[in-house]
Amino acid sequence: MTLVLGVLTGVVQNREIERGREDRRLLLEQALAPLAEDVEEAADLPTIQSRLSHFQIAHFSRGHGSVRVVLLDAKGRVVASPLTGPAEQPPKDALTARVPVRTRLLPGERGELEIWQDETRFRDMASRRWRQWILSLGVAAICILASLYFAYVLLIERPLRRLLEGVKQMEQGYWSGLELPRGAWEMRWLAYRFRNLGTQLEETVRRLVEAERRSVSGFRPVPAPAPVARPSGDGASQGGSMQEEAFRRKILRRYLVARCRFLETRDPSDPAARAAAHEVWERDVHEAQRIGESPLKSRLEDAAFRILEPDAWADVSRRAAGLTKSRKKWIRDREAELKAALAEAGVKPRALQHRVKHIAGIWRKMKSKGLAIEQIHDIFAFRILLDTEEECYMALSALHHRFEALLLRFKDYIAEPKENGYQSLHTCIRAPGGLVYEVQIRTIAMHAQAEGGIAAHWKYKKEGTVDVDDEEAPRGVLLSLTDALRRRGIGS
Repeated sequence: MTLVLGVLTGVVQNREIERGREDRRLLLEQALAPLAEDVEEAADLPTIQSRLSHFQIAHFSRGHGSVRVVLLDAKGRVVASPLTGPAEQPPKDALTARVPVRTRLLPGERGELEIWQDETRFRDMASRRWRQWILSLGVAAICILASLYFAYVLLIERPLRRLLEGVKQMEQGYWSGLELPRGAWEMRWLAYRFRNLGTQLEETVRRLVEAERRSVSGFRPVPAPAPVARPSGDGASQGGSMQEEAFRRKILRRYLVARCRFLETRDPSDPAARAAAHEVWERDVHEAQRIGESPLKSRLEDAAFRILEPDAWADVSRRAAGLTKSRKKWIRDREAELKAALAEAGVKPRALQHRVKHIAGIWRKMKSKGLAIEQIHDIFAFRILLDTEEECYMALSALHHRFEALLLRFKDYIAEPKENGYQSLHTCIRAPGGLVYEVQIRTIAMHAQAEGGIAAHWKYKKEGTVDVDDEEAPRGVLLSLTDALRRRGIGS
């Protein structure tokens, strides 16, 4: 800042000094104009000499003793001078002005009147201005540096010292000792993030200790949320409603499959395909998830994503393919490792499932959380289904003893279910090659509740919250789709 300020003010001052020099030169030229007329009207050289002397004496009497004037011929030789003897030569840095004259007394009838003035006083004035400029620039630099120093001390250095003291206390185990310091908002934000990290660490360690304790001793199981009671009618009406609902689901699935095939066979530049992709992205993927068609939902989302964002689709696909050399072999190896760890702990799973996150799902998570693809830990996920909660904690303990787990990614939704009643154990494990994958551990009952109950995936993954009363909105969509398809002769 000081350098920029100095350059700008220096340029301005230099221009002012040069402008003052040019103004003085113009004044000298204007002073020569009457003398030039007298020279051109003179009859002989003595007359010219006399008029030059009068001009010189007039300037001397007005205090301009440093002014000298001479008459030069076309070759620059002195023809007449106001003083006797050889004419004085102007100093090297003197201010000089010339005015052309025409007289028959000069060779070739052409010549110039030259006037010069010693610039010692002007140079002294310019030197004083430059010294004042240097002094003012130095004072400005000192003031700026002083203000920056005090701002650094008050806004950064003191808050940073307090933050480091709090972090040191956190390293000693006192996680709650970090206070939010006063100062720059970046420092307060950083302190808040450190304190939030300490709180998460404490909570994660507490849950891990409780989970380990439950795996080696008896515990009181957390009751699963009671299902929402719904009014029931007679058996005939319930049977009719179930058949009608199954028919609607069948019609809706046929419609969604047709939409998916349409997008999969179209080019991203097709306007009709882009319009359909917008509808699929905003509505149809949630309908597929609502009726329990998770594979179809992923397929629909990928098809729409390929149409709407072809460049992003190609980039994420390439990165996802580069995570493993052989995806099928990698999944088989992980399944074998999980089964071996569970067998050593004496846990017999009812099922071991796996899931690979689809391209659109990876892209959504990268954008929503600002992550690189290597930071997404649930691209590959395995689900272990067991009979009891005690087996869930025993399986968790077996995995944590056998594999390297990312402790900060551990979630115990069995001890502390989500608001929608979702229950499961989530942990992330690092594979031998360094790739991290997620493992979910739950009971058969928890899995049924998560897939089809109030904790169904589509209800809490969809943007915003969905209340129980909002189920009529998808039902209305189903009814309208059913009527439209019936009018076209589909589903009869």
